[in-house]
Amino acid sequence: MKIKNIIFTICCFFVIFSCDDKLDILPQDGLGSATLYQNEAGATAGLMGVYSRVVRAYRESVINAMYPSAGTDEGFENRSVNRFYLENSFSSNNSDVLDAWTLLYEGVNAANVMLVEVNNSEGLTDAQKVAFTAEARFIRAYLYFDLQRNFGGLEGIPLPTETTIKQLLPRTKGVDVYKQIISDLEYAEANLKDIQEVAPGRASKSAAQGLLARVCLYRAGEPFANDGDYYTKARDWAKKVMDNGYHELNSSYEDVFNKLAQEQYDTKEVLFQIGFFFGNQDQQQSGKLGSTIGFRVDDGSCNNRGFGLISATISLTDAYRNDANDERGLWNVSPYYIPRNNNCEFATSFNQLAYAASKYRRLLESGGTGSYGPHHWPVLRYADVLLMYAEAENQLNPGSTEALNAVNKVRNRAHATPITGTITTELIQEERRLELCFEGLRKYDLIRWGVMQEKVQETIQALQAADGTENTDWPLYGTGVPATRTNTLQGYYLDSYMNYDDSKHKLLPIPEQELGANDLVIQNPNW
Repeated sequence: MKIKNIIFTICCFFVIFSCDDKLDILPQDGLGSATLYQNEAGATAGLMGVYSRVVRAYRESVINAMYPSAGTDEGFENRSVNRFYLENSFSSNNSDVLDAWTLLYEGVNAANVMLVEVNNSEGLTDAQKVAFTAEARFIRAYLYFDLQRNFGGLEGIPLPTETTIKQLLPRTKGVDVYKQIISDLEYAEANLKDIQEVAPGRASKSAAQGLLARVCLYRAGEPFANDGDYYTKARDWAKKVMDNGYHELNSSYEDVFNKLAQEQYDTKEVLFQIGFFFGNQDQQQSGKLGSTIGFRVDDGSCNNRGFGLISATISLTDAYRNDANDERGLWNVSPYYIPRNNNCEFATSFNQLAYAASKYRRLLESGGTGSYGPHHWPVLRYADVLLMYAEAENQLNPGSTEALNAVNKVRNRAHATPITGTITTELIQEERRLELCFEGLRKYDLIRWGVMQEKVQETIQALQAADGTENTDWPLYGTGVPATRTNTLQGYYLDSYMNYDDSKHKLLPIPEQELGANDLVIQNPNW
C-alpha cells in the first residue's frame, strides 16, 4: 500500500492535535498509546502517524519551498501585498514563523514518543524494534535539520529526545545538534532497508546516505568550520549512493517533475519525497505546492489555479537562455502561463522580470480543489547527490576531474553544454542553481557558502539593470503583437532584497510565544 494511502487511513482514526508552543507537550492523538505498539501492525500505524506530522509541517509550502527561494538569486515573492515572511519584513510574533516552529517540533515529539513506546514494547521482536527505531530516528533527524538550519546557527535549538520529552530545554549548541542529527542518520543508514525493498515514500538506506551527505556539507560551512573533516564525510556518503548500482538520472528532466505532479515514485532519481494526497475532499494530507510556487494558471477552471507566488530572477532566466541547449530553462523558468477566458490555452508573458517559477505544474495534478492538491515534494534527488559529491570532492581536491565528471553527468541529462577545462567552486555553485532551483535549498546554500549578502546585491543590480529593456524571449517564444515588450520592474519585486539584513536574516527568530513559555531559550541575534 502506498504511504499516502496508509497515512490517510491512519488519520481517519487519529484526531490530529496541533501542539502549542511548549516543547514538553505530548501528542494527544493516540500515538503514545502503549497498546498501539504491541505488534507490527500497531507499530506501523503509529509510524504512519509520525509521517503524517511531516506532511502537516510542509503542506503550506512555505518553510520548504517559498521561503528558501524568496530573496535569493533564484527567485523573489512577486506580490504587492506584503507577505512578511517572504520579504524579510516581519517580527518574532509572525504567525508563519510560529507555525513552522510548532509543526516541526510536533513531528519531533511524535517521533520521540514512538521511540519510547517501541523500546518499551513487549510485543515487538528485537529486529522489529531496530527497524522501527531506525525509521523514527530518520524522521527525527530530518526535522531536527530543518529546525537547525532555520532557527539554530551557532547557538543551536532546543533538542528534545526520547529521554527529555517532558522537559523544558535550553538551546543546544549547533555543533551538538549536528552530532545528534548525524548519530540519528548513521543509525538509520545502518538499519534501514535498501530503497527497492521499502514502500514508496518511506525512509531507506539511500535516503539516509544522501541526507548524511547534505548534513555534512552544512556542518562544514558557515557559520561553522570544517573542524571534523566533514567534506570527506560528505563525499564518502554521496559516493555510497553513487556506487550502489541502483540510482541513476531519469533521462528526461521534465519527467522527474511530471511524476511528482502525478503522485508517482521514481525511486532511481528521487531518493526521498513527501507524498501529499488529496482524496474524498479531505485537505489534511494535501499540499499547496502546485498552487503557490509553480506554473501560473490564472483561470481556475483549468484544473484549479496556480498562483505562481515566486518569480525567477532575471539572472536565472538569462543563465538558462545563454545556453539554448539546456532543457531545464523552459521547464523551470517558462514565459508561458494560462490566462483567464482563453479556453485554457497558453499565452506568453511580455515581462521577463515577472516570469513565475514554473517547475511545479498544477495543471498535471489529478485531483485537488482550491489551493490544495496532491503534488509531491522532492526532498532529495540523485542529481543533488552528484552535485554534493562534486562540491565535496572539489573542496578536497580543487579542479578534480571526478568533480567535473559528476557535474557534467547532471548537465548531460539536461542536454546542456558540457563544462570543459577546470571545474571550480563557482561553477559547481551555479550548477546547483540551474539544476535544483525552487527545491528548497538555495537560501541555505548561499548562507553556508558565505555569499548571501553578495548575491542579494548582485540580484538587486541585475533587476534594476533589466528595467526598461526589451524582452529578448519574445522573438523565440512570443505570439501576437503586444502593446509592449518592455521589461518592467515593479518596486515591490525588490522588497525582500532591500529589507535583507545580513546580521539577522540568516536565521528566523525564535517565536515570541516560545520565549514566553520557556525562559531557558534565548532569542537569535538582532531579533
